[in-house]
Amino acid sequence: MSTAISPEIASHVLAHFGHGGYEAGSFTRHLLSAMDTADPANLAALGRAFPAYAAAVVGIKYDPEGVAFLQRLASGGITCANCEGGDGPFVTVGTSPLCEPCHQGRQ
Repeated sequence: MSTAISPEIASHVLAHFGHGGYEAGSFTRHLLSAMDTADPANLAALGRAFPAYAAAVVGIKYDPEGVAFLQRLASGGITCANCEGGDGPFVTVGTSPLCEPCHQGRQ
């Protein structure tokens, strides 16, 4: 299952990991801290409540292209592979980002 990550979420996660973006509010900063230090089972549990944040954290920590993807997403440098629209949130399907409407139409 793919999860849509908004530019705002990408910015929060980038800031938490020191790669640009901008700081979130205090609750979200604590949530990101918890996700960053969680073992896989607890990250999965947090991800059930906050799937987009968990997907972004997993991406930035474990995907070699995760930082670059989130930076492009946060800066508006991503377009949908189907309709070429620039409005997020986006879902990554393989290596092709799709906007949420296109992604839902393909399921």
